[in-house]
Amino acid sequence: MLLVSFASSAHAAAAARAPSSAAAPIELRVAVPSDERAAYFIRLLEQSLQLIGQPYTVRYLKDLPPRRMWAMLGRGDVNLFYGMITEEKERNRRIVPLRVGLTNGLIGQRVLLIRPEDANLFATVRSVSDLKRTGLVAGFGEGWADAKVWRAAGLPVYEHVAPWPTIFAMAAAGNRHVDYLPRGVIEVLEEARTHPEMVVEQRLLFEYPADFGFYLSAAAARYQPILERALKEAEATGLKERLLRESFGDDIKALGLSRRLRVPLPGAPR
Repeated sequence: MLLVSFASSAHAAAAARAPSSAAAPIELRVAVPSDERAAYFIRLLEQSLQLIGQPYTVRYLKDLPPRRMWAMLGRGDVNLFYGMITEEKERNRRIVPLRVGLTNGLIGQRVLLIRPEDANLFATVRSVSDLKRTGLVAGFGEGWADAKVWRAAGLPVYEHVAPWPTIFAMAAAGNRHVDYLPRGVIEVLEEARTHPEMVVEQRLLFEYPADFGFYLSAAAARYQPILERALKEAEATGLKERLLRESFGDDIKALGLSRRLRVPLPGAPR
């Protein structure tokens, strides 16, 4: 396990907005994926706290499987993690949701990573029923909420138990239980660049209401109002929109969402 640790306090402009009696620092132990997928969420977290002049220290724990991260959050070994907002998590008394979405719903807009030789198969798809008739199997990580959305639509699903990056070679091989990967518009092009054996399907955009949110351990529930205030301030001031644009704007533009055929999927992750 790689542990990345550093501390930060608000920059001068944000500090000027802080109350005259300095706020006590909050201490965060944050679980994040080991690749670059977490970069936006880290920037949003830290810059939101800086925006309200809230001192903090933060340690990032990486190279942990998602299931282990959630288990550690439930035990309080880490006290902050981000993931898909679901009713199941909302009911979990061991974790505390921050009720502010993090991607403005972008994670619920999905395009497909496919094998190049399958492009003609997807060229005939105009609906969920058409996709189902292909018999092709979508790949997700084990326990991912998105897999439930695909299943609810009657689509075949494979849930990958091993570390996520190994699924790309499996899908490319064409004989390993998985045929394509539905990926969020904020992640798919980076993954395509990293895994050139797969290509981005060019016609379709699958949509369902979904977003990521931060979750606290129950032991860190006292931080909930502070973090929610920081995230809401990031929304109100345009900070979140700017970070989304800086992090994902070029890729979203390159995907040409407005020209794609929109295919709605029923329901949000549960």
